[in-house]
Amino acid sequence: MAVEIDDWTCRLEFSDGWVDLTAGTGLDADGKAAWARGVVQSFNPMDLVASKESVEKDLVHLARAAEKNQAVLAAAFFALGGAHYATFDVQIFGEDGAALSLDEVEHRLRGHKEIAGEPQVSRVDLPAGTAVRLQAMYQSKGLLGFGKKLTEAVSYALLVPQTSDVLLATMNWSAMEHSDQLTQEVDALMPTLRFVPLDVEGNPIAEGAPDA
Repeated sequence: MAVEIDDWTCRLEFSDGWVDLTAGTGLDADGKAAWARGVVQSFNPMDLVASKESVEKDLVHLARAAEKNQAVLAAAFFALGGAHYATFDVQIFGEDGAALSLDEVEHRLRGHKEIAGEPQVSRVDLPAGTAVRLQAMYQSKGLLGFGKKLTEAVSYALLVPQTSDVLLATMNWSAMEHSDQLTQEVDALMPTLRFVPLDVEGNPIAEGAPDA
């Protein structure tokens, strides 16, 4: 998948099992429903462990959540059978030309109020650049403080070259019994991230080519 952001684009290479949620954002209710039906039709009906209607409803909910989070790219990981295991999204942050350092980005990630316990934080060298990797448990409160929900997430934050933007990619899940598998999945996905600059017409600039 790729997403264009002003004068650059980011690309990620998703493996089997991922559904592009970005395609379902920006649509009205009927459009979302039609998109979800199309996605479910691409699943093998013999493998489905849930009804088509419930999977479609789940997809519509996920697309709406991606819109609410202002994700520029979003995807969901489905296991064989149509069970939704995890959600992945990419958000872009910037502060009017004020470039943040990785240390400042790490400080902000650590300060998330819903983090439960001590997060695992490290620096990871990716082809796209050095990233802050944070893995943590998050505990959110329900209505009136009841119904606490525990989720796990792995976040990667990178500075976008030649901009003041920060790219934050996060995969989260509540299926704790699959944590090892899902952690491996996101750690295999992130090295495929590429930043591609665009010329004034929105075309990718080849590496080593002069600026337009």
